[in-house]
Amino acid sequence: MNPENLTLGLAFIAGLVSFISPCVLPLVPAYIGYMGGRVTNTVAAQVSGGGQVAVRPGLGARFTTLLHGLAFVAGFTFVFVVIGLLSTAFVQQIGGQNINLVTGMIGRIGGVVIIFFGLHFMGVLPQVFARLLANPRALENPLVTPLVALGGAALILWGFTGALLPPLTTITPTTAGDITAVHWPTIIALAALAVFLLWLVLGGALVQPGAFWKKTILALQTALYTDTRRQMTASGKQGLSGSAIMGVVFSAGWTPCIGPVYGAVLTLAANTGDVVMAGPLLAAYSLGLGIPFLLTALLLDGAQGILRRLQRHMRKIELASGALLILIGLLVATGTLQNLSQYLNAQFADVSIQVEESVIGALTGESTPAPAEPEGGASSLNSITGLAASLPEVGTAVGSLAPAFEASTAGGQTIRLADLRGQVVLLNFWATWCGPCRLEMPEFEAAFQKHKDESFTILAINNQETVEDVTGFGEEIGLSFPLVMDERGAIQRLYGIAGYPSTFILNREGVIIAQFFGPMTAAQISQAVEDALAS
Repeated sequence: MNPENLTLGLAFIAGLVSFISPCVLPLVPAYIGYMGGRVTNTVAAQVSGGGQVAVRPGLGARFTTLLHGLAFVAGFTFVFVVIGLLSTAFVQQIGGQNINLVTGMIGRIGGVVIIFFGLHFMGVLPQVFARLLANPRALENPLVTPLVALGGAALILWGFTGALLPPLTTITPTTAGDITAVHWPTIIALAALAVFLLWLVLGGALVQPGAFWKKTILALQTALYTDTRRQMTASGKQGLSGSAIMGVVFSAGWTPCIGPVYGAVLTLAANTGDVVMAGPLLAAYSLGLGIPFLLTALLLDGAQGILRRLQRHMRKIELASGALLILIGLLVATGTLQNLSQYLNAQFADVSIQVEESVIGALTGESTPAPAEPEGGASSLNSITGLAASLPEVGTAVGSLAPAFEASTAGGQTIRLADLRGQVVLLNFWATWCGPCRLEMPEFEAAFQKHKDESFTILAINNQETVEDVTGFGEEIGLSFPLVMDERGAIQRLYGIAGYPSTFILNREGVIIAQFFGPMTAAQISQAVEDALAS
């Protein structure tokens, strides 16, 4: 897909079509779990309130449900657009490894928030609070504060860093070798931990635990379960912030497919830095993806009539919907939802990509996707090579000197990027679970066989998998170019890889002259390699 041919309408339609892609599917039950729990919570509040319970929701209720769906879509659109731009156009300034750390942080903390929502929808939290308030001696137990402090500290450290004993420093490879840098998620976690402990000390949790925890529980009840709040829940007019937060959380804990159109937009942002054009295109794509979610919200809202007819079983329905949301929270917090997305992507990505290409081809009149070129085509590649003479800075943007690294191949050979000066190098970041990666690998092999005697090579850098998996994949596809191991993900972080596949083209001076995101077609690969060799 040529980035210059993209329009807002085309990006919107591509997003709409991509809803059927396999890696989007795990997001659907997560969304249904949240929206279904919200609808169930609303109906349960109406039933328990003893007020009028209509068999069919009114127009106002449907509009409110639609607003919550819009808030959810706005949440994942915000992350989708921001992460897309930061991981491409601004990756050199922001740092791709920082982006990945942020999304991981959102996924872990957000998973805990989803579990909290699940307990809220089940009605478990008010029951627990009521029992604690009815038993003051339990709150006055001197062990309560230390146990809460210990549990809270563990949750804070794990949520921000992914480990109970996070490192204070991290090793980052550079052109001059490995350097030690401060592990900033640990610093943030320690700051949050200090605030948490300070709240306990200054609030009197140590000297007057009974009064402190009673006050804390009453504050939570006031925020969640007062009569006013219950009436708001019964009317379906809860704040939209919760739905927006859920959209942010689900998108951060989800791996989007980099299909032809989405990849073309990211390529445009990376190669030209044209945020003014790429930003709206990403937003249009995300909004197209959000349309089916809005329709799903309306369908769920229609289920209120069924729930009202099942008033006798409402408590069981509440428990089931809350339990589903808790399960989803665990999947998000542990990264299992992302792994499921990756698995489905590996199994069925070729189908979704073919569907997207067919629809876009029918709309544009192209029988096959056109080659994607950087701004200015081959002439821009020729002009970029002149940057080498001015000693460009090391970075991952087009025109930057590619960060150096040293690694081993699956066959045990040591590879140093600096030793490949004088050759055109294609760096491909991939994984065996990546369906689009599997599609483009045979085309890379064909290009390698065609140009390997012309000072051209390919380094396929695997993402943190075993030698056995990588070797088996290479034998299955029949690959002869080096398959580079990155078992700790250091090279991935160095290049700020946020999605797979991602490809960088380096000229003979080691300068990045083009970037591509998503699966490349044979025409794209051939054009990019030939332009690089001719430069």
